[in-house]
Amino acid sequence: MKRFKRVLHIREEERELTQWELSSRMREEESIQAKLCEIEAMRDGALADFCSEKGIVSPQQLWFERQSLDVMEKKLDLNKQELECCRVKIEETKAELLEKHRNVQLMERYVGKLKEREDKKVLDAEQNNLDDINTMRFQRGFTGGADV
Repeated sequence: MKRFKRVLHIREEERELTQWELSSRMREEESIQAKLCEIEAMRDGALADFCSEKGIVSPQQLWFERQSLDVMEKKLDLNKQELECCRVKIEETKAELLEKHRNVQLMERYVGKLKEREDKKVLDAEQNNLDDINTMRFQRGFTGGADV
C-alpha cells in the first residue's frame, strides 16, 4: 500500500511539473505574440514612411529604406515560425498533461480500492475478534463459567 501511495505521489508531482511546463510555454507564446505585434507596428510605420511623398529622395535612401523593410519582414517571418513552433509544443504538452492526469486518476482509483480492501480486512479481523469474545462469553455463561 505504501509503495502505491509513493507511486501516486510521484505521478502527481510529474503532473504538476507538466502543468508548470505548460504555463511556461503559454507565457512564452504571449511574449512572442507581443514581440510580433511590436515588429508589425514598426514595419507598418516604416512602410507608411516609405510610401509617403517625401519630395526628392536619392536612390540610395530608397534602397536603404527598402532593405530596412526587408529586415523587418524577415524578423516577422522568424517570429511567426517561432510562434508556430511554440504552439506545437503547447499542444504536445497539453496532450502529455492529459495523459499524466489520466495516470494519476487511475492510480488514485487503484490506491482507493487497495485502501478499501485493507479497511475491510481490518474490519473483518475486528469482527472476528468480537465474535470470538462473544462466543467465549456465551460458552462461559452456558457452562456457568467453571472452565476459567
